[in-house]
Amino acid sequence: MLCMPMPGGYCTAPCGVTGSACDGACVEHPRAGELCMAKCTTDADCRTDEGYACDPLRKACMMPNSGTILPKACPGLAGYGRNPAFAPSVALSTSQAAGRYQFEPSAVVTDDGGLVALYITGARITDGNTLGLARVDAIGRASPDLPFATGKPSNFDPWLARGANGTLYATWLGFEGRGERQEIGLARSTDRGVTWSPPLAVHEPADCPPGERDCLDKPMVITGPDPRLRTKELVYVAYAAHGLRVRASRDGGRTFGPAATALAGVYGNWVTGEDGTLHIVTLNGGLHGAYGSADHAIEYTASTDGAATFAKPARVSRYDEMLPFLFSNPSIALDDRRGWLYIAYTRGGRDAKWDLVIAASKDRGKTWKRTRIGDDPPCSIHMVPNLALDPTTGSLHVAWYDHRGERPRFAHAICTPGAAKCAQQGRIDDQPFAALSTVRHAAKWIGEYQTLAIDDKRRTLHAVWTQTVDEAGQIVARVFHAKAKLR
Repeated sequence: MLCMPMPGGYCTAPCGVTGSACDGACVEHPRAGELCMAKCTTDADCRTDEGYACDPLRKACMMPNSGTILPKACPGLAGYGRNPAFAPSVALSTSQAAGRYQFEPSAVVTDDGGLVALYITGARITDGNTLGLARVDAIGRASPDLPFATGKPSNFDPWLARGANGTLYATWLGFEGRGERQEIGLARSTDRGVTWSPPLAVHEPADCPPGERDCLDKPMVITGPDPRLRTKELVYVAYAAHGLRVRASRDGGRTFGPAATALAGVYGNWVTGEDGTLHIVTLNGGLHGAYGSADHAIEYTASTDGAATFAKPARVSRYDEMLPFLFSNPSIALDDRRGWLYIAYTRGGRDAKWDLVIAASKDRGKTWKRTRIGDDPPCSIHMVPNLALDPTTGSLHVAWYDHRGERPRFAHAICTPGAAKCAQQGRIDDQPFAALSTVRHAAKWIGEYQTLAIDDKRRTLHAVWTQTVDEAGQIVARVFHAKAKLR
């Protein structure tokens, strides 16, 4: 048992798959996983003088609005069936993995048409998380549940990138204890993810001095042409440390230049252009607006000098939009040939009627046109947007989670150039989705990002996502992969 820092204290314990048996009500929380809470039938069963009430759905004594929001289903709507373009899905993590559940996969297509995915494998909330790796060879054979050594007992937020010569780069947040001795780790692979170089700490030392804790978060890695000499390649790493900090390497990730702050927001995504411009989008917000706040903003910036300096942030979202902080990591895509820049983000509040916005700009982020993906009338949640741009046709591929039809799904849509029109294609998943939850640090956690990747050479679209499955009566998150032929 432990005393949670709630009004007057609250004696509780982790429950569910990642905890222990509960003689009360096992309640999902946005920050603390599943917690065992006091049962109730009316408010009189709770400490109302300290602000607690009996939640009518969970039958537990809770502070109002302290639990997760419950996604609503929209039964009977068209477009629920599976997208026939996708081949059967393949599991990239199983019950044989080191942890109890897996989520937040980052994946890249290898130079031979295979795929490598890196993901978090979670344990009990009081234990450390490790990273797992999966490889899919060029003919589709998967090797799931592979170990990935980081040199740290706890790890989060893996991210992958591939260089022009086929080298793979992996970055992650590693730490000890409960946020001590943090580092942003980086490793390289020159054999399509079979072996990796020893981990290298790549954050600016001043961003996390010895003795400080919880000073780093949310790393990303990407490669792109050097704006000064486009025949050369830069490797960029970004991470959260009082804003989104970015460093660049001109020697293949062995050493990095000084860090520059790109944006105030730290959760986001990025892409590099053929001219070497680095484009970044983030959500500027915080956990106090976990499920929607009008104080949040989607912001965009770019660097044309190899991350030495960044343009003044441009606001992409409207001022009248409610934006959730959780399950809404924005995504970005670039169409160099046609001059379009795309950003996808989630909007909505605690009513769980969230939709997606696809913002498109043809003047490098000065103005934006918007297209909506959602239900009419709004009735279900749409979250965790992902984008991939087909450079041959200019089509924009979008994937997300929602609860449209009889069960949740990982859905797919295709937008015409400029995103003037987006047509839903159906779900990517072909196995039953056991549940869709907005819990974190629990076995049903689906994470803040998934992966869409296009192999233009082989005209293939790869999707890698987290899906909840029922294994012997326990709902846990696993990682899956499916691919589709592009027209």
